[in-house]
Amino acid sequence: MRKIDTKSDKVLAFLLGLAYGYRGASLELKRRDISLYKEEEHAEDDIYFLNKETGYAGKVKPSKFTHICVVRECKEEQKVVLFLYR
Repeated sequence: MRKIDTKSDKVLAFLLGLAYGYRGASLELKRRDISLYKEEEHAEDDIYFLNKETGYAGKVKPSKFTHICVVRECKEEQKVVLFLYR
């Protein structure tokens, strides 16, 4: 197993933390184009805005971001869908 250095990349550390946090659940990843993002489609989900250039990862929408990460949990099925808009 190869160690991944996350000290220099906070966005990568955030995404790996999500994967580690949901390690017991069935995790599904869906990658979509950022132009297809609709906020009303994810009203019930957790939305995180990411900026790889500055290292920002948070729920507050900044003026400039490079990715949007949406976490949708289904507790009955123990399933998590991770949408990554890029």
